[in-house]
Amino acid sequence: MKKFLMILALSGFALAANMHFEKNQKCSECHPAIYEEYQTSQHAKATVFKDPLHAAVYYKHPQYNKLDKYRCGACHVPTADNLSELLAANNGVVPDADNETQNEAVACAYCHRIEDTKPGKAFSKNIVSKEERVYFSSKSNPGTSPFHGIKTNKAVFKDGKLCMGCHTRKANKKKFDVCETDINPNAKNKDCIACHMHKVDGAPSTMSNAKQHTFHGFDGLHGDLKHLSQFIGMDISVKDYKKMFTITIDHDVPHSSRLHPLRMGLLKVTVKRGSEVIEMESRKLIKVIGSKAGKSPVKTPPWLATEIIKDTRIPANTVKAYPYAWNLQAGDVITAKFGYFLVKTRALQKFDLQDNKEATKFRVIKKGSFNV
Repeated sequence: MKKFLMILALSGFALAANMHFEKNQKCSECHPAIYEEYQTSQHAKATVFKDPLHAAVYYKHPQYNKLDKYRCGACHVPTADNLSELLAANNGVVPDADNETQNEAVACAYCHRIEDTKPGKAFSKNIVSKEERVYFSSKSNPGTSPFHGIKTNKAVFKDGKLCMGCHTRKANKKKFDVCETDINPNAKNKDCIACHMHKVDGAPSTMSNAKQHTFHGFDGLHGDLKHLSQFIGMDISVKDYKKMFTITIDHDVPHSSRLHPLRMGLLKVTVKRGSEVIEMESRKLIKVIGSKAGKSPVKTPPWLATEIIKDTRIPANTVKAYPYAWNLQAGDVITAKFGYFLVKTRALQKFDLQDNKEATKFRVIKKGSFNV
């Protein structure tokens, strides 16, 4: 009897995990502008087939090498028709480029069916509605559609709580949070939508007369940084009779400057004197994870890490000053560029990404100059 109940429970889990979702292409028929934006986003490219950075980490992971399970699938391919098999251990089921449902990545229908989120042991989880063609909106009066139902769910959609099902944290088997969105509880603005899904011109659907819609390209490091740049301030000041200058970064964001340990923030500074350009010391903003072996900490891959061994990131809602000692002269021009790399320079070789343009590209989010 116990064995029967266990099989029944596992079958129920499989049915719940392998829910059916409408294809993204179907959504494009009525939401062409939103679909076009979505296609450029990391949500659309979240799979190991389309994101070389995600693939680089996954194919180095022991879970792949042992054909154990694709644990990342819960967030990277949540609409896969064999999701429960991908998440199950030791069955040899791994990502399949020929599986159409896996190529849907983080699908439109999936996000718009999230009812709520809840904490989990290794990462937070999304509670997804079983109503296949009923979608949630943050609008008080979302209107109607001849193709699907629409429900208002402000508690989850208005400020972006639905984002946190996948973006809150990710722990490894050693119960260490490899990455986390460390939201500042005292921040005045903790709205994911305002920063990452701003309003743009154009109606949200072919049946709407609205002048604007919410951007579904999802502003982030992979995309255009123009919108996000407004939340980063930069000031350049000269002190002590031109023997010192300071670059000040105002990080007016409710979480740390970089969330994933593979990323690297960088402040590049130059001083131009006539035709000569002098490169000053770059300041790295990194989170280094690893474990302690004896008295000294050792850098490790994410799946072996047990602690943060170095952290030079800018904390949430913090102003940080970077001083430079330098004998300036009248006419000198100080230029500062603050930006990010998707992969730390030292990690490129380890993950075979040294020739990848996306991984090696410096993405400037703020630039400033000062004439002495």
